[in-house]
Amino acid sequence: MFIEGKNLVKKYGKGEATMFALDHAEFGVEKGEIAVILGPSGSGKSTLLNILGGLDKVTEGSMLVDGTDLEKMSAKELELYRREKLGFVFQSYNLTPDLTVRENIEMTAELVQEPLSTDTLIEELGLKKYETHFPKELSGGQQQRVAIARAMVKKPDILLCDELTGALDTKSSKDVLQRVQKMNDTYKTTVVIITHNLNIAGMADRIIRITDGKVVSNQKNVDKKRVEEMEL
Repeated sequence: MFIEGKNLVKKYGKGEATMFALDHAEFGVEKGEIAVILGPSGSGKSTLLNILGGLDKVTEGSMLVDGTDLEKMSAKELELYRREKLGFVFQSYNLTPDLTVRENIEMTAELVQEPLSTDTLIEELGLKKYETHFPKELSGGQQQRVAIARAMVKKPDILLCDELTGALDTKSSKDVLQRVQKMNDTYKTTVVIITHNLNIAGMADRIIRITDGKVVSNQKNVDKKRVEEMEL
């Protein structure tokens, strides 16, 4: 497996007050797959994504990416991992408020040697008429598309998406998912999406279900569909 979580435990508190965000969770994703993680609010999806993104540490267990255990990386090594290997679409967008749409995307493009075209992403994600706007001048859906462009421009090995289409209407959702699908097709980018939307699972190579911090299933999707064939 390209991504492999082994016996992942993330807990808070002590004794009777202990709460488990992850409870001995195990999962795997092959290189180049689109994996969708499904589960109710509070099930541990975001915790799992943050650990895979090198933003959080487990209490016990190992998170392996291409054979390397993130838990054994130094702070500097994790910084390089996030900068060079990952694109991360946060649910809260995390845009830089004093930069325009174009500048937010270009700032990330400058972190890597061979970024995608900022112009192309701006055009394909419907941001052309907003490229000189600042985040506070955009709707939630527009900010989300900027966050997606910013993550994709790095042409990352792994694209992590937290509620990728949460603030988007149906048409915009399809446009964004088709762009993710295109990136996966073209560059074999490994994509991990956490979502409440069961329909998005239709585009996945692998469907992972998590409940109460436990991975209850991790299965290949034998009925995978192209985004254009899906109903959202």
